[in-house]
Amino acid sequence: MILALSLIFSGCGIMMIGLENSSRVIFGSPEPLKMKLNDPVKDNVKYAVHWAGHSTTLIQIYDKVFLLDPVFNDVISGVMLRSQKAAIDINKLSRLDMILVSHAHADHLSISTLDDIEAKFPGTDLIIPFGAEEFMPGYDLNIIRLKTGNSFKYNYTGQSKVIDSVKVTSVFASHFGGRFGFDSYLWYEEGCTGYIIEYKDITVFYAGDTIFDDKAFKYLGKKFNIDLAIIPIGPCKDCDEIDNFRHVTSYGALMMFDDLKAKYMLPVHYGAITYRSNSDYPVEVLKEIIKSKDSENQSSNGFGIYKDKVIILDEGGQFVFEYK
Repeated sequence: MILALSLIFSGCGIMMIGLENSSRVIFGSPEPLKMKLNDPVKDNVKYAVHWAGHSTTLIQIYDKVFLLDPVFNDVISGVMLRSQKAAIDINKLSRLDMILVSHAHADHLSISTLDDIEAKFPGTDLIIPFGAEEFMPGYDLNIIRLKTGNSFKYNYTGQSKVIDSVKVTSVFASHFGGRFGFDSYLWYEEGCTGYIIEYKDITVFYAGDTIFDDKAFKYLGKKFNIDLAIIPIGPCKDCDEIDNFRHVTSYGALMMFDDLKAKYMLPVHYGAITYRSNSDYPVEVLKEIIKSKDSENQSSNGFGIYKDKVIILDEGGQFVFEYK
């Protein structure tokens, strides 16, 4: 009884989502890809980002390639059908140096996807927060666990590791560890984090899943000179509020972007999966907020404050920030 209630009323609402999506899962299939790159890795790029849908993001910084929260399967948790297939083909990816997983929830950690990556890129570095390893079978991947820094006590930073000239730091995230709903919301399992990736002169922030915090992201914005902030904007019913049960909303993500003082922002965690509402609603609200704020406060050169800094990609889209 407790298990059933925890699944029904948990933030992800796994059981309710499953009931509402059951016919789609049984009888449906994802739409074909509207956009797909044969190989998003380029020879002449200083840094670029490729969005494969939901939170799965491929980052290239010079000669290094990073994959964030890779989930390629069509059906997630057995109850959620992707709106379209993941916009990346691991078999056509020419290089992969590091995988970073923010937490073990099934829309961020896919066992079958890691199987596919292991087959193509055995021995690749896999960065996870302490606690996430409990939900992973053995892999021919170099698993590196980082302590988390999810409180002021640790200055909102956890642990740093330098791996083949790349510095990875675990940073503040206020979400849940665990994997199955009941372990997240009843037992409050640890094991969630954000990341700072530093290589040469480029710094990328990835929030994972988190709520907004009025101190943590200001601190990180002062500590790191962030070029790109990858921030979730859903799921949310009231996307012009700040948070929606341990997920930052469209409005909260823009506040986080301001506090981080990053040069650019990429919104993620919307579009691919239907969480009991229009999966594109968070980005629609984000666009409206940006339009409103930019019309009120234009920069001195006449350009919008957010319009040219918030990079909104279609699934499968790539944005090259700078060439060598």
